Amino acid sequence: MRETDDQNGNVAYRGYVIVALPTQGHDDLWHDGYQILKAGAQVASRTNTESAHTSRDTALDSSLEFAKIEIDNLVALTE
Repeated sequence: MRETDDQNGNVAYRGYVIVALPTQGHDDLWHDGYQILKAGAQVASRTNTESAHTSRDTALDSSLEFAKIEIDNLVALTE
């Protein structure tokens, strides 16, 4: 289950904000997509990844998990 900090589905994680943006591709499959923000500035953005899902909800969850991994890597680089 997603832990959101507002009604748009944004998630706060380790000082960053994740905006999940899955997109519907070919054959009605959903692809991961997200933006990572820190202090309102975009730090990273991924769209139309190779991960494909049959539902938007699954793509949202997957997008958040991939973004969290990217944030963990960003934090590790700055420690």
